[in-house]
Amino acid sequence: MSIFSRIFGFKSAAVVYVGSQPVQPPSIVTIPAVVRATQLISGDIGRLPFRVVDADGTTVESNIADLLNREASRWQSGYEFRRFITTSALNSGNGLALIRRDSSGAVAELQPIPDGSVSSEINDEGVTYTLGNVTLTSDQVLHVGCYPDPMKPAWYVGPLDSCRTAMNLAADEDAAHSALVRTGSTGKIAISHPGAMSDGLVENIRNAWTTMHATPEGASRPLILREGMKAEKISQETSTTMLESRRFSIQEIARAFGVPPEMLYQQGGGALASQAETARAYADGAIAQWVTAWESEITRKLLPPGLHARFDTEILVRGSLRDAGNSYSKLVLAGVMSPNDARRRLGLDPIAGLDEPSVTMPGGASAMTSDGNPDAEADNA
Repeated sequence: MSIFSRIFGFKSAAVVYVGSQPVQPPSIVTIPAVVRATQLISGDIGRLPFRVVDADGTTVESNIADLLNREASRWQSGYEFRRFITTSALNSGNGLALIRRDSSGAVAELQPIPDGSVSSEINDEGVTYTLGNVTLTSDQVLHVGCYPDPMKPAWYVGPLDSCRTAMNLAADEDAAHSALVRTGSTGKIAISHPGAMSDGLVENIRNAWTTMHATPEGASRPLILREGMKAEKISQETSTTMLESRRFSIQEIARAFGVPPEMLYQQGGGALASQAETARAYADGAIAQWVTAWESEITRKLLPPGLHARFDTEILVRGSLRDAGNSYSKLVLAGVMSPNDARRRLGLDPIAGLDEPSVTMPGGASAMTSDGNPDAEADNA
């Protein structure tokens, strides 16, 4: 019986996860900005090209690259595996996978472990993981974490937990906005009468208002008051204040996940100058930490000494072909990179004889923009 069979209680022919509990309250994980941030980061980590390099940076053949780019297991692709592990780490702080090896000790499969089913501790043997009634050593578990837990060196916390106050506030604001929309967005209304009213009459007026006006369908129904009755609003409707509050919540969620706020709005609304600047802020603020976490864990547990894991983040900041072409052409003409270097970054095959950089533009490097940034002109185009 395999170790996976002993842990989850099924045969090797199929894998079925049953009964895993959600790590976060649905009111938080279902906030559109949280869903958007999670989808962005996990999807991009899943689609980044992966390779294994030696100490000189030369790409080498490795079965680890095949697992992460093609099939992580018999039933899950490398993209799905990376996306699942990253999503788990974003939601709960910890993304874990079982490392299955063949008889020779080589890594054969990477199989994700459901959230909330593993605990860890540090003892004389190092870090050990407890999964059901099975104890696993560190080299048997691939562990990608979000933010370090100061109280548990071998464990991590997610942005939903580390920013719990802001997340709860965002969930409350979302619920308040939904409640106002369901009541026709009219806010709270006070109805007064110059004379005395019995308790039964007050209840009848309250029920009539709820039935006829406090619904989206009744928002446009005219309110007819008689016998000197007056109606006045005593709470804010879902207009400027509510929308600004929701915008602030999106900014808080963006800070927690490291994603530029403009990437979480449906249509713009950000402050960055250009799409290229937004992409660069996203790559440096959100993706870089996850790339580093994946690379360090893969290098330490899956690769032999001397080899290193590398994710190519160039596709995230490449921009349009016109902008990239302008930038790379200046770098090639100034001798900063060779034509083949530029072709590789554009996803094109190299051409024989174009591997050496040469200065072909008058003035060399001084022909670039005045601040030394070849991207400035393309960014400001």
